[in-house]
Amino acid sequence: MNETITVLLMWININTGMIPPDELPNLVLTERQNICLQFGINNKKQCIGTRLAGFYNKNNTIYLHTSFDHSQTIDQSRLLHELIHYVQWKNGDGNECRGKLEAQAYRLQDKWLLERNEPPRSDAFTVMMLEAACEDA
Repeated sequence: MNETITVLLMWININTGMIPPDELPNLVLTERQNICLQFGINNKKQCIGTRLAGFYNKNNTIYLHTSFDHSQTIDQSRLLHELIHYVQWKNGDGNECRGKLEAQAYRLQDKWLLERNEPPRSDAFTVMMLEAACEDA
């Protein structure tokens, strides 16, 4: 798994210029409810509705759903998305508006998927709205 993480971190560096830290993040596979709790969602119904499958907690830990399979492209893209947040924080960008950070992560995740002939995970309007929310803040 460390090899997959290292390759994804190198891809992030090449495509963003952000420098990955020397230390690899911790990776925890857990149930969605725990991911939601780490994210700050305590309501079980709201948690299910979010379909949250990953979260980076700023303490060098990435939480992914127990269904994660590192051999699957879509799951690798979820790991990549969370690694982007890891690198954002380690490069001092973590205090930016969350929408801006998410928009960058979704764009990069989609680029990575397209390079592997997979469909994107987000749509342009959603990504644009994430960034627009930051302009009003």
